Amino acid sequence: MGEYRILALDGGGVRGVVTAVLLERLLKVAPSLIGVADLLAGTSSGGILALGLAGGLSPTQLRQLYERKGQAIFHDSRRPFGAEVGQRPTAAYDNGALCRELKGSLGEATRLADLHKQVLVPACDLDNEAVDPWERTWRPKLFHNLSGSEDADRLVYRVALYTSAAPMYFPSVDGFIDGGVYANNPSMVAIAHAVRARCEASALTLPELRVLSLGNGNVGRYISGRRHDWGSTHWLGAGLLDLMNDASVAITDFQCRQLLRERYFRFAPLLPMDKPILLDESARLPELVDYAEHLDLSELAAWLEENW
Repeated sequence: MGEYRILALDGGGVRGVVTAVLLERLLKVAPSLIGVADLLAGTSSGGILALGLAGGLSPTQLRQLYERKGQAIFHDSRRPFGAEVGQRPTAAYDNGALCRELKGSLGEATRLADLHKQVLVPACDLDNEAVDPWERTWRPKLFHNLSGSEDADRLVYRVALYTSAAPMYFPSVDGFIDGGVYANNPSMVAIAHAVRARCEASALTLPELRVLSLGNGNVGRYISGRRHDWGSTHWLGAGLLDLMNDASVAITDFQCRQLLRERYFRFAPLLPMDKPILLDESARLPELVDYAEHLDLSELAAWLEENW
């Protein structure tokens, strides 16, 4: 069999505009980047991008979605967002504006089966509603339109809402929340699912795989000291949720590198800002765009030329 190419897009809220700009720039040096990709995988903000690309939207159109609508989506805070996590009784934002924009951009009636390309989007099911009480639990849920999908008739904009329902930021939707709670970097789940789906027709082997994983700007963080006898207040204040997310992304990167070696490329540059950009800081979108427009893509472009 021939090569099988996976484009995997991280979650990151408004930082998704970085991914959109990167794709916009990469198409100038590798025009077939998206066209020849066999599978588009994305989580949260990256899931919105993947679904948009699979539906025929260009990176430029998706960039404009962030630039023009980002502040509308995040402008109506339901409470002071600087409050401690445990003191927020409900989600920080209503998802009404996000729902409207996703309907307008992705289509109100478009199904996963209607998309032009194969796509995979992680979310988390809060209740599998199993009849047997011993089997009832929350679980990872991968929405896709690959062979054997049970989700072909799912509405695309609803799936986008599921994967971007970040806990504490947005309410859950139909019992689903952001897939970033376990796969903010969707590369590994995409590899596993692609291999499984292809096995039903013809075996897909690791040497055939090519994976490009795009982050959207990380900020180096750490907790100094040797012993931390803290409770929930201190741990949450020190960034425990960010730590768990970053660790999940890092271990996925490690696993993919170990499996694929040079056939896997991860592009996740560090943000130069002194203050980390939170996923809802839409007022800083111009900073993110400027940052993405000036990143050095030479190493990535060389990898694409040789492997994509």
